[in-house]
Amino acid sequence: MEEWYLMTSQTRPNITGGYENDAFADYKGDAFAESLETELATTVILYNHDLSVSKEARCIIQGNGADTQLKSLERTVLFPIGTVKAGMYIFFENRYWLITGYPGNNTIYEKATIIVCQYLLRWQNKSGDIIERWTNYTSASKYDVGENGNNTIFLTSNNYTILVPYDDETINLEGKRVFIDTNKSNPRKVFKITRSDDVLYDYGEEHGRLLSLIADKTELNLETDNCELMICDYISPSTSDIPSEPPKPDEDSDFVARIIGKDNIRFGIKQLYTGILENSKGEELTDYNFRWNIVSDKKIHYSESNNTITIEIDNENYIGSSFLLQIIVDEEIVASKEIKIIGIF
Repeated sequence: MEEWYLMTSQTRPNITGGYENDAFADYKGDAFAESLETELATTVILYNHDLSVSKEARCIIQGNGADTQLKSLERTVLFPIGTVKAGMYIFFENRYWLITGYPGNNTIYEKATIIVCQYLLRWQNKSGDIIERWTNYTSASKYDVGENGNNTIFLTSNNYTILVPYDDETINLEGKRVFIDTNKSNPRKVFKITRSDDVLYDYGEEHGRLLSLIADKTELNLETDNCELMICDYISPSTSDIPSEPPKPDEDSDFVARIIGKDNIRFGIKQLYTGILENSKGEELTDYNFRWNIVSDKKIHYSESNNTITIEIDNENYIGSSFLLQIIVDEEIVASKEIKIIGIF
């Protein structure tokens, strides 16, 4: 019955060690699963393209001992087959990493390449919603001196190549101006997305997609750019979020009040809320004065400007709790919104 075995007296030693072919095929997945339970593996958090869906996963990360600075920004990860796609994020070593390579497998495990994300890019969509994506940057002007111009005027100069997940929001980034500046207290570096390449990293629906962007240095416009929120060409939130048939005011009131903004706020990220007063026809009223009020047993940092309020949570211990944001007119509460504090990831 020697033909049952892969090894004979003439066979060189090999990884199968004499087990039958069918046994190897049946248990190769189990063997990799066992390796994920050892110290060779680590636990990471997998996220979809916009961080709205997450789950813990075990994987083996290779390349931690890089020999060059560029290689230190990359890793190779091994997962069970069918786990990841390009454009997903991995949270590992307190950083977000973007899956950039085409995931492949050898019928035992799935292998993909990841690259570290250096910056959280923020912009507004057409509705005024603030969108955020973690992104990877490489210099597209490595030897640029940082200035161009003539004897009359000098302008700053710089270019980046940016990798970002492909989705319905990022596909509209071309032509937008964005802050790319780690100085949050006094941001001044503004770039324009001048090119969006949706072909280079298109691996298909099964394997995921990325966008490659070119960001060209431009100048800050203090009239249109919101440095506090780090949003270029800032616009007020669109009233498209308001139902087409707003509720009618009660008999004792000439208006209804609304608070426009998300129901949750991330720790460490400023969030803008807008208050609107409307008549029974849904027309905005400007002849009423109102004030904001926050109901919480915690210290909430905020700043007000006209009919908007910007809130920031700087205490990590507040995560999981909530507070009330209210609009007050003539010492009466006319609108209230419960806001939950969530983590950065």
